Amino acid sequence: MKKSILALLLATTATTAIVGTAAACTTAVYNNGNASLTSRSMDWFGHDEAAVIGTGKGAKVVYAATQNPEAGTSKYATLKIDSFLESTTALGNGVVAEAMNEAGLEARILYLGRDYTAFPEGTADTPDVSALEVPNWASDNFATVAEVLDAIEGSKVDIVDAEICNLPNSNGHCSQAPVHYQFADKTGDVAIVEFVKGELKVYRGNEANALTNNPEFSVHLEFTANGKKSDGSIHPIDRRLRAKEILSDMYARNVTDNTAAKNAMKAVAHSTFAGYEQLDHSLENPNVFPTLWTVHTDRNAGEWTLDRYDTWEAETYDFSMFDLNKPETTMLGIHPKNK
Repeated sequence: MKKSILALLLATTATTAIVGTAAACTTAVYNNGNASLTSRSMDWFGHDEAAVIGTGKGAKVVYAATQNPEAGTSKYATLKIDSFLESTTALGNGVVAEAMNEAGLEARILYLGRDYTAFPEGTADTPDVSALEVPNWASDNFATVAEVLDAIEGSKVDIVDAEICNLPNSNGHCSQAPVHYQFADKTGDVAIVEFVKGELKVYRGNEANALTNNPEFSVHLEFTANGKKSDGSIHPIDRRLRAKEILSDMYARNVTDNTAAKNAMKAVAHSTFAGYEQLDHSLENPNVFPTLWTVHTDRNAGEWTLDRYDTWEAETYDFSMFDLNKPETTMLGIHPKNK
């Protein structure tokens, strides 16, 4: 049988020849016994205020700045991490990178470059959700991954392209949303959603429990299928493989105790953490994508533990910190230098 190009490339170190420029973030989702956990990093060069906000159910919401936006009243109370507050979009400042609602649904954005990401044109009769508002929309309105996918795959909304300006180290420039998404719920259901060159692609189940960045996810899966092992680089392919190896080890050991699983999941954060000046030498032009924060999620407890790279003090957030039935947003925490 003729080997694929990827299989041949596994024998070399020239990974970047097929994946191009990368940026960073890593997620790992674990569900077994009493444990329903996620570890997620935000990696970007620059400062992130990473404001943690809590919003009660019943809030009036609009999810796109188009002629036909999806809009309504939120069904669930939410915790959200609002990142890069000096950046601007058509709907305001900042972008919600991470969200969890009171039902235990998680929704998040990670970087996927525009070499891969392209959103289809919306249709006149279907309401729009901005590509940058998907975590808001999903966490406000759905309890499970199945419900989110039903809305996306059933074309109940159009996820449309959006522009973001003034990200850190962008010199004030704007770019179209370079994003893909991961969703997880209390049952352990997990899904990755990408729009690759205008085509919706959905990956669900165990193959979707670890996510990083470039290239498109199907290429990551082909590396896995061809037996690629991780090495010590901070390239997205290696970070995902290390996260998968840790998850596989936990499942092999059948870690079902919540405390033991939390302790084991720290290995994901530690093994994928990128130091602030650490260069990714796998790129043609080495660059830095430091880990700015890591959030550890306990879906069953409705709890976040947020670890910022430069504060040396973990922060804990949960749904007891604000009124779940009051349709307003409460600032629960922000980087100390922004207080």
